[in-house]
Amino acid sequence: MKYFALILLSLGLLAGCSGSSSAPPSYEENKKMLIDALQTEDGKKAIRTLLDDPQFKELLVIDSEQVKKSVEETMLSKEAEEFWKEVYQDPKFSETMAKSMVKQQEELMKALMKDPTYLQDLESFFGSADMKKELGKVLQSSDMRKEMQKVVEETIQSPLLQTKWQKLVEEAGSQKESGGGSKEESGSTEEKKEESEK
Repeated sequence: MKYFALILLSLGLLAGCSGSSSAPPSYEENKKMLIDALQTEDGKKAIRTLLDDPQFKELLVIDSEQVKKSVEETMLSKEAEEFWKEVYQDPKFSETMAKSMVKQQEELMKALMKDPTYLQDLESFFGSADMKKELGKVLQSSDMRKEMQKVVEETIQSPLLQTKWQKLVEEAGSQKESGGGSKEESGSTEEKKEESEK
């Protein structure tokens, strides 16, 4: 990028030299001449040739690495850390960031669930005595019981499950009715037998 700026500067100087030699052109005049020169077909062709030059491309790559390094240093600085802490305290920003990373998190979790080492570590973590003890405490706590009761109540009252509950009740009622009818029929046949015997 430095070489690109030098070429543009030299073009501007050449354009300035071609004018009158009595007084040097002002900054605005130089700027206008340079823009005019770049907008011509020759100027555009010179820029295209420059961008196609392998050495110039290498310089751009070097500059991009320098930019990357400076960005990394900036991001890891204390000022940046304080800035990100402050930004993440905004609920809207946190929500937007979380939504933007949902897909990546899902892919990461899917990949981890297929990783045998991760699954083994997870199993050993939850299978440890300390973890079992903590889970037991959490499950037996009054807050957890209240939450579970709330979830069960919400599940029962869910409109999606109301039709299923209704069908189950109707099926149970129809089974009782069919069972009760068979008993009455069997009782009436026994009475008929007794009467015939008499």
